Amino acid sequence: MMKIVPSIDISEGKAVKRIKGIKNSGLILGDPVKIAEEIYSEGYDFIHVVDLDSAEGSGNNEKEISLIAKIGFDKIEVGGGIRSYDKANKLFSLGVTDIVISTLPFTNLQEFRKISTELGNKTMISIDYCNDVVLIKGWKEKGGKISDVLLQLSKYDVEGIIFTYVCNEGTKLGIDENVGKYVNLIKGIKGYAGGIGKIEDLQDLKNKGIDFAIVGMSFYSGNLRGVKVV
Repeated sequence: MMKIVPSIDISEGKAVKRIKGIKNSGLILGDPVKIAEEIYSEGYDFIHVVDLDSAEGSGNNEKEISLIAKIGFDKIEVGGGIRSYDKANKLFSLGVTDIVISTLPFTNLQEFRKISTELGNKTMISIDYCNDVVLIKGWKEKGGKISDVLLQLSKYDVEGIIFTYVCNEGTKLGIDENVGKYVNLIKGIKGYAGGIGKIEDLQDLKNKGIDFAIVGMSFYSGNLRGVKVV
């Protein structure tokens, strides 16, 4: 069974859904707390939140995150701008159950090691990639070939990996058909985001060994709203 996890991306206090991460593209959805309440009322117990402002170094949305954490979800994973041990602990103090980091292993290995050693069982690493190349710092810089990166990260004891397919993120154009060859290179929980547009994409991901699929544009446009597991 693979879980379906709705995402809420927050910028300047509003829930948005960008296309390939480009600012002012896609959808402005409104109050992220109200949206989270609606998602919870529909029976979802796991939600994925991204603080876009924190990721871009232009502020944070910790107030909204703390309110979402009070709604009652069993699992709330939050990513975006987590570049220190203190920031990670701050999010846990707000009620977040899991954190998602991406850039830190490439920019501050010492801080990443501290997080993985002390908070590893609550830490997911997002591998943001396109055309087999990992992208970091808001998808603006290259971090290396994905197979090499996965080999390096396999040395650390974390909860798992999220594969974020930047090529198709926010487009509903389909998943990365090659993600299956990466799944066996890692241990722990395996998540996927990017390009999911239809139920067949979800079934394909399940067959490739993915444990949970993060849906955004396909969820808010109604394509996959209501689907909780496949």
